[in-house]
Amino acid sequence: MTAIYDFRENPNPNGDNEKQSLHPRIVSYGTVSTRDIFEEICRASTFTVGDLEGLMVAITERLAYYLREGYHVQFGEIGYFSASLIATRPVYDRSEIRSPSIYFNNVNFRATRKFRKKIGGYVERAKPGQGIRSSSKLSEAECKRRLLRYLQTHPYITRIDYSAITGRLKNTAQRDLNAFVKQGIIKRNGRANHLIYTLLVPPTQE
Repeated sequence: MTAIYDFRENPNPNGDNEKQSLHPRIVSYGTVSTRDIFEEICRASTFTVGDLEGLMVAITERLAYYLREGYHVQFGEIGYFSASLIATRPVYDRSEIRSPSIYFNNVNFRATRKFRKKIGGYVERAKPGQGIRSSSKLSEAECKRRLLRYLQTHPYITRIDYSAITGRLKNTAQRDLNAFVKQGIIKRNGRANHLIYTLLVPPTQE
């Protein structure tokens, strides 16, 4: 299977309607899990899935240990891991902030040149219908109008329902709903994958 790509518009730093340049981006076929990879390796070797899962747990623990201790870690021919830090507030003078105000923030990864060469290859332009999906560019007011109209005839709305009526993709839809909760328009109920949102303001206000 050949990798395919599509174009995405670059973010607009000015926030206006001026057209931005495009950049190419891989269209994902989905996510391959660690278990999927282990099962493929097992079919071509004498390892069991349990062997590989145990090895992965051991490597993960050692990797976390050395990053926590301040080392950079080389992971075979794949690349290098390092930890990044964050301060609780902007720092302009080294003497004005103490260690308790500095925290581990994230893990950086840098691929080796050899690994980058391994993933190099031919890519094809995505055909119609294969391209990268993008959220609709409805205004906040229009999204709010559609939300309230939906809740006039339904007791609650889910994130999936909201995506369906607005064309917003998952992450954008969730940000919208969180913003409407903060504005006091809707109320969040439930947890995790069972979140629903109910109306807090009368529909006649919109």
